[in-house]
Amino acid sequence: MVTRLRTTRLALVVAATAGLTVAGLSAQASDPAPAADPVRQELPLPDEQVVRVYVPGSEALYAMEDAGYDFTGEFQRLPEGILVDALVTGEQLAGLDGFGAAVAGEATPRAVTATPSAPAARGTAPDTADADTVTIGRVDWFTTKGQGFLSVEVKSDALDAADLTLSWDGGSVEIPAYIDSDEYMYHRVLTRVDGPRPDEISVTSSLGGSSTAPVTDWLHETSADIDRPGYEYGFIDGYLNPTEVYERLEQLHEDHPDVTEIVELPNETNGYRRLAQALFGTTNGSRVGVDSLAWGHEGGNDISVELRNSGVASSALDVTVDGDAVIVHLATDAAGAVTSTAAQVVAALNAEAGTQVLAYTFRGNAGADVVAAAPPTLLSDNLAAPPEISRDPFPIRALRIGNHRDGSRPGVLIIAQDHARERVTPLVALEAAERLLANRDNDPTTRRILENVDILIVPSNNPDGGHYNFFDRSGQRRNMTNYCPLTGQADVTARGNWGVDLNRNYRVGSALDGYDGASFSCTSDTYMGPDKLSEPEAQNIVWLADTYDNLKFFMTVHSSGGQLFWQPGAYIADGRITTPRPPLRDETYYWEMAEEILSNVKGLRDTVVQPGNVGGSSDVLYSSAGNVREDLYFNYGIYAFGWEIGGVQWNPETGEFDSGGGFIPEWPEADLQYQEYASGVIEMFEIAMAYGQDQRPATTRLIQERQADGTVHVTFEPSEPASIHYTTDGSTPTTDSPVYEAANVREPGEVIEVDATTTFRWISVDVKGQTERTKRFTVRVR
Repeated sequence: MVTRLRTTRLALVVAATAGLTVAGLSAQASDPAPAADPVRQELPLPDEQVVRVYVPGSEALYAMEDAGYDFTGEFQRLPEGILVDALVTGEQLAGLDGFGAAVAGEATPRAVTATPSAPAARGTAPDTADADTVTIGRVDWFTTKGQGFLSVEVKSDALDAADLTLSWDGGSVEIPAYIDSDEYMYHRVLTRVDGPRPDEISVTSSLGGSSTAPVTDWLHETSADIDRPGYEYGFIDGYLNPTEVYERLEQLHEDHPDVTEIVELPNETNGYRRLAQALFGTTNGSRVGVDSLAWGHEGGNDISVELRNSGVASSALDVTVDGDAVIVHLATDAAGAVTSTAAQVVAALNAEAGTQVLAYTFRGNAGADVVAAAPPTLLSDNLAAPPEISRDPFPIRALRIGNHRDGSRPGVLIIAQDHARERVTPLVALEAAERLLANRDNDPTTRRILENVDILIVPSNNPDGGHYNFFDRSGQRRNMTNYCPLTGQADVTARGNWGVDLNRNYRVGSALDGYDGASFSCTSDTYMGPDKLSEPEAQNIVWLADTYDNLKFFMTVHSSGGQLFWQPGAYIADGRITTPRPPLRDETYYWEMAEEILSNVKGLRDTVVQPGNVGGSSDVLYSSAGNVREDLYFNYGIYAFGWEIGGVQWNPETGEFDSGGGFIPEWPEADLQYQEYASGVIEMFEIAMAYGQDQRPATTRLIQERQADGTVHVTFEPSEPASIHYTTDGSTPTTDSPVYEAANVREPGEVIEVDATTTFRWISVDVKGQTERTKRFTVRVR
């Protein structure tokens, strides 16, 4: 009887070699009789655990990623470092101090919120040459679960040398500085407010500077899609593996063939498959790795290898092959002791059984130690999914939805599950499709979306990794392609560490160009792959952008940190040099879209994605070199969002923010997450519809503010997001003229100081490329 060991595990696990014990591989007494039935090795993946980790900064974070540490979506910057959830083995846990990292204390909250004190006295700042300039950026007010919060961002030109204090009627808090890669970004704070909404805040500096600003509302009451009469939602009642996801996608097309089509993407995945493997030996110098040449499900799993001590003195090393059975007859000396080394066994196997297997020493070791006899051992691909899960390359498909699928309407592309373990994300994509098709006859807004938007949905862009996550290793992030060399970690004990991070495999801001946040290590969870666009999954997304030139909007759905972000997404840590920042027009448009999307999310259970978690991903999260968003924005002009769903929730009983449940939350939480974030996707479709229907260019006015010193401060205010091109020399403005820019990161438009009478002429170009007629205004300086 052949025993096939299945190692289905839903605990979080990874591969490690320390302390490996392989059944049946200890030194054997001489036994020339062959075993009747070969068995598979017991090679369980060691347990992992998710822990909250303090990391001293971005450089340490990227060094840890290169070393194989796996950081999850719950991420928070502190003034002196980073708090982040990490998926670690015991060995990695013990190695934290080597990076200056440590397990966070039990009392460390999931989201640090300042606790206000009594309001500070508001004195007059000293009027000295040493006083710093304090510039207030965002001042956002929001409520969730009955609790009010202020989120404030402010800069001092003294950088982090200034100690800043936020005050409002009712309280005050210190504002910590936000430092990233040794660069001062700004001061920021999130504080609860146990009272009415303030209308104004003030910020004072220890160096004498001060400033005031009005409070603005973050998110707004909206007629969310789920609130419309008769609107159907909540179509999914449990987690789905990628096969089930695509079966459901196909069924939606069969049920609604008049408004949908299936788009077969040109590149199939590598497949939920692996070579069959075994590892013999007890020390690195005596270990022999053996891989099948055929995939496990195509015959590799049927091959057995035995290392036999013949029990005869002075015998020669020999290999015999009988069908799928490979027997290595080990050489002995005059006393009958085995003398064959690992290197010699490898050479003999490759010479005599090289049509079936490939043998190698352990991770480049010379293999000079004598091997031990081992019983007949079946090679195994160690894959546990049931037979109905295909091992063949997987055909990825998009569901195209709309009445006019001819390129005449603005297009929206939604992809999910680039990262395998993010199991809620394909449900978000599916739910959005289900809502459109279920409500087409009973909801006027849905009918308008179908008439005016061309939608493409790829619900699982990493089906191979997704299947591995479901049936083998729930910590799996990447796809399953093994690029590790035989001299590296290509042996069976590293099988949980293989694969490419698909969201590090694109062409803009790549690790190959010097950007941080991706690894060249084939066992890192941020491994970028052997080259840009090496993976079929990434090639498919680029193909969609190349093929459908009407695509204007994009969302890639991830979990589980509760962020919504865009460009810049990557930076070079030395000097913190980011990929190009979007112009003020696009940055403003992103913020407007974000508020609409997140207001719709809020409708289900009052979830608020905090403003500090919204913006350029390298500004609010970390650097992610080679991400898909930047490829689509910079190469195709597509407004490209990334979404980390499933963030923290305010708990009124404890007065703290609770975790969103991680990558695979318990179903009651997952059920709420996929529904609320699908509402945000629906809002994206409405944004695309408004974009398509906009036929009027922006109108822009010049605002002047006279200063005490006689100068005039000039700003521009467009009626909608637009690039403003202006001249001051009397020439006619064109799109090559100077452009009105943002004052700084996460700030509105710059202030132009005028000290002599000047005539401004300008045009504006909105996000559709519609151009305003030339305007003119003379700023007179007295």
